[in-house]
Order: sequence, then structure tokens, then C-alpha cells
Amino acid sequence: MKTSEFIIRRIILLIPVMIGVTVFTFAIAQIIPADPAAILCGERCGLIDPVTGKTMLELQRERLGLNDPVIVQFWDYIERLASGDWGESTTYNRPTSDVVRDAAPVTLEMALFALLMAYPIGITLGILSAVWQDQVFDHISRFLAIAFVSLPIFWLAMMLQLVFGTGPDVGGICDPIFGTEGGCFPIYGRHDAALTYPDRSSSLCDTAITGIACYPSWYPSGGTGFHLVDSWFVTDEALDNIHPDYASNYKLFDDTLVHLILPSFTLGIASAGSLLRYMRASLLEVMNEDYVRTARAKGLSESRVIIVHACRNALVPILTILGFSIGGAIGGAVLTESIFAFYGMGNVAVDAIINLDYSVLMGVTLITAIIFLMSNLIVDILYGVVDPLSLMHI
Repeated sequence: MKTSEFIIRRIILLIPVMIGVTVFTFAIAQIIPADPAAILCGERCGLIDPVTGKTMLELQRERLGLNDPVIVQFWDYIERLASGDWGESTTYNRPTSDVVRDAAPVTLEMALFALLMAYPIGITLGILSAVWQDQVFDHISRFLAIAFVSLPIFWLAMMLQLVFGTGPDVGGICDPIFGTEGGCFPIYGRHDAALTYPDRSSSLCDTAITGIACYPSWYPSGGTGFHLVDSWFVTDEALDNIHPDYASNYKLFDDTLVHLILPSFTLGIASAGSLLRYMRASLLEVMNEDYVRTARAKGLSESRVIIVHACRNALVPILTILGFSIGGAIGGAVLTESIFAFYGMGNVAVDAIINLDYSVLMGVTLITAIIFLMSNLIVDILYGVVDPLSLMHI
């Protein structure tokens, strides 16, 4: 099968999956016992409308279409999704699409940065562990792999805050080692409290009020939400109007980066442990293949045999884990965001559950499912490109 045919087939197979995801998100509102109309009208539910003679609860149910048959409600839900109308958030008093749009980049940036940290650590330790099999380093690496996977996220997050986010007066280590005051890394928030980041949530970027363009004309007017990227495109005009300590593209990037290190490390450490074990097992299996023995018989150096021939093929199965790692990182964001005060999809989902905000809960579920499906689609495509022989068995 050609690579193009493989990609088209995978995309077509996504259609029934997306239908299933849409049905699932719609079912959330149907399964939860609370009445969305009663939540919206609150204490006014029992009041009588003088024009219609109906209670506010009845009017609210009619407005939401809750009296219609389930099939009609589902079709209306599909139409609203397609048009970009995801409803109004009762928690934030904003369109749900705006709430999810602002929260998704926060979680994705943290998750992707976590995997960017986890993959080099896990793969490198896995290779060294396989090369030095049954030696001291191998035993230590396998212990670390088990520890990384087993550590509860909330405990690790708080320990990192205590050790690396505080000084020695309260148990931290950063002052004597790094010569800093109050800790090496910030322990909460996406940015320093003194910085109002120039994005769509900032009044600075409202050109109708300030007349300031925070980004070039070809760039999204409020940024993409991925601040590690957006930092480099903030205009000089906007930089002149923010706190002087952050009035450069590099300083904005640096502030974003240092706030990401602890939460991303917390989120990625479990993936690093899994990758270590998978890489070690995969490389040990490849090292016994005939082509590796042939390469050695030709007189190639051991480092060349391992890096060029063994590792290259051992890395192919690791691609499969990438899609699940992204899903796991997004799932772990609920605790991580709560502890480090990042307002991404995890925190938004928690607020939506507490306040029974159905539209936001459905929106977060839908976007999370789409991210997971798209990441697995990309992994499938990469797998076919990296290992063309795998397409022959499909």
C-alpha cells in the first residue's frame, strides 16, 4: 500500500470515530441527572412570566430545546457545533468556544513541553541501560523507571515546589546551589504576577481601545495562545507598554519557559519512565537481529552499530507510544494545573463539573478527544513513513 493511500484510509477511518465522540459528548448532558435549565434560571425558576403564563423554568427549557425529542436535540447540537456556536458558559458568562479556545493552548503547551523533556531523558537512559545491560547503571535506570511511573503526580508536584521553588529557610535547596533568592523556579502561575501578557485576554491588545497592535498584521491578532511561540512575535509597540522587566521578546519567552519547567517536568516524568523501559526492551531485542551481527562482522565500531543500525530500528516502536503519551499528559493536566495554578483545560473542566456547566464540560471533552485522535493519526502517518514495510501488512 502506498503512503498516500494509507493516509487517506486513516483519515476516512476517523469519520466514524468522530461521530462516536460527538455522540459521547452529547450523551454527557443527557446522563447527568441535574437539569441545565434549572441551573440557568436559578432562584427565578418558579416565577411566572406575565406574557406567556409559563414559569421561567419552562421558558428556559423551551429556549434550550430540552422538550424536543432526543434525536432533534442531537441534530441541533451537531448544527451548533458546525456553526461554531457551542453555547454560553454559565460559569464564565462567555461563549463556550472562547473559554475552550483560551484554555486549550495552555494545556497543550504544557503537555508538549513535558514530552519534549520526557523523550530525550527516557530514550537516552533506555539506550544506555541496554548497552550496559545488568551493570550498575542498568539497575539504577530500571529502578528510576519504576519510580518515575509510580510517583503520584500531586506528591511529586508539591515536592518539586518545596525543593526547587523555595529557599533553604523552608526546606528548599536553591539559594546555596544557584545563588538565587526564594527559589530557582516559580511555583505557580503561567507568568510573573507583575507581567500582563499581551494576548487576547489583555486589554492592551484591544486595538479599538488602545490603538496598539500586539502582533504583526499577518499573525493572529491576540496571539495563538502558545506563549513560547507568541513571545517572539510581540511588536515593539506592545513591548513598550508592558512592565519594563519584560519589555523584550527574549524576556517574555524566558518568563514563559521558567514557569513551565516544574509543571512540565511533573507531567512528563511518568512518560520518561515508560519510555526508558520500552526503549531498553526494544534495543535489546534489536541487538540480537542478524543485520546487527552482520554490521559487527564487517568491523564497524560498536558505537556506529548501536547508533546507526540498532537504535534507528529500535526507535520505530517508540513512535506508537507518542500518541498515548500526549493523551496521558493532557489527562494528567487536571492535577498539575490545579497545583501550579495554570488555567488550562484541566482547571476549566474542574470548574465546569463543580458548577454543572454543561456546555463547557462538553466542549472540553470534545476538544480533548479531537486532540487525542489527531495525535494518534499523526503517529500512524509517521509510523508508515518511518517504517514503509509496515504498510505491506495493512
